[in-house]
Amino acid sequence: MNTRVGSWMLGGLFLLSSLASAAPYKASGGQAAFDYRVIIIPVHGETAQVSAALEINPDDLASVGGTLKVNVASLKTGNSLRDEHMRGALGAAQFPDAVFTLTSVQGLGSLPEGQPVSSTVTGQFSLRGVSKTLNAPVKLTRQGNTIAVATQFKFNPHDFGVDYAGGASSIAVGVSFRLATP
Repeated sequence: MNTRVGSWMLGGLFLLSSLASAAPYKASGGQAAFDYRVIIIPVHGETAQVSAALEINPDDLASVGGTLKVNVASLKTGNSLRDEHMRGALGAAQFPDAVFTLTSVQGLGSLPEGQPVSSTVTGQFSLRGVSKTLNAPVKLTRQGNTIAVATQFKFNPHDFGVDYAGGASSIAVGVSFRLATP
């Protein structure tokens, strides 16, 4: 084989392999909200302090990994006394972030350009120093080097040591953010 052709082919393969590897993505424009019931009073809270650092190859989602953090110490309910009680129940002084460590995206091999797709993500969810496996539905939309992410799921706060008197056994959570390569 001609050395020039061999070098060109090797360079082309190197380029293709580098294009196919996972790239770092960071979150921007995030929002997290929760709905919870204490006795008969519905409590809604939210924060814009959402951060994520993920390694994603949109053409091969089998290699996905990274973390998503929601700062629970910054959650606001519209009532400062209720905010203080909530921060205490969540142990926010010692554990200021709820963290989801992503380990897999189910049912998708790749993320098509411009087409919203739904899937399920799996990972370790940590709250108040307790970690448990969590599966959550997710909607993903890829536009160039940006990926819009949205999820809504429920979990039992008692499983994480959040035992607020009169508190329900289910918290509904919604998180949305945009991922982009830096």
